[in-house]
Amino acid sequence: MPDASDKVRNFMEKMFRIVPGYGGYAEKESRRNTDKILRLHLAGQLDEVKTAFDRFMSDMTKQKGHLELMSDASSVTKLLEKVSDRLKYAEYGYSGFFDSPKVLGPQLDALYQFDMDLSQHIMDLKSKMTQIKPDPSILKALLEDLRKFDDRLNARHEAINKPV
Repeated sequence: MPDASDKVRNFMEKMFRIVPGYGGYAEKESRRNTDKILRLHLAGQLDEVKTAFDRFMSDMTKQKGHLELMSDASSVTKLLEKVSDRLKYAEYGYSGFFDSPKVLGPQLDALYQFDMDLSQHIMDLKSKMTQIKPDPSILKALLEDLRKFDDRLNARHEAINKPV
C-alpha cells in the first residue's frame, strides 16, 4: 500500500511528464528555498554576534570611564540590527514566474558566492566578538567591518536587480 510520500512522488513524476518546463521550475523553486534557508541561517549567526555585543555593552556600562565609547557602541548595535534584518528580508535568489525582476542561473551562482562571502564575514565578526574590549579603536574597526558587510549586501541586491 503506497504511503503519502509515494503519492507525492508519483504526482511530481506526472507533473514532470505532463507540464513542459515544470522540472526546471521545481529545481528553481528548490534553489529559492535553499537561498532563503541560508540567509535565515546567516541572520541567526548575526543575531548571535549582536547578543554577544549586547552583553559586552551591558558589562561596559557597569564600569566607569567608558562613556565616550557609547556613541560608537550604539552605532555598532544599530548597524548589527540593520544588516541582520536585511539578511532576513532580502530578496530570494530566484524569482517566481510572476515576480519581477527575474534571477537567472549565472546570477544565482553569483548570489551563492556572495552568501558564502557573507558567511565568512560573519565568522570573522564572531571571532572578533570573543576578543572585544572597551577600546575606541576596536569599536571603530568593528563598525567599519559592519559597514563593509552592509556594502556586500548592497552588492548582492544590485546583482539580483541587474538587468539581464
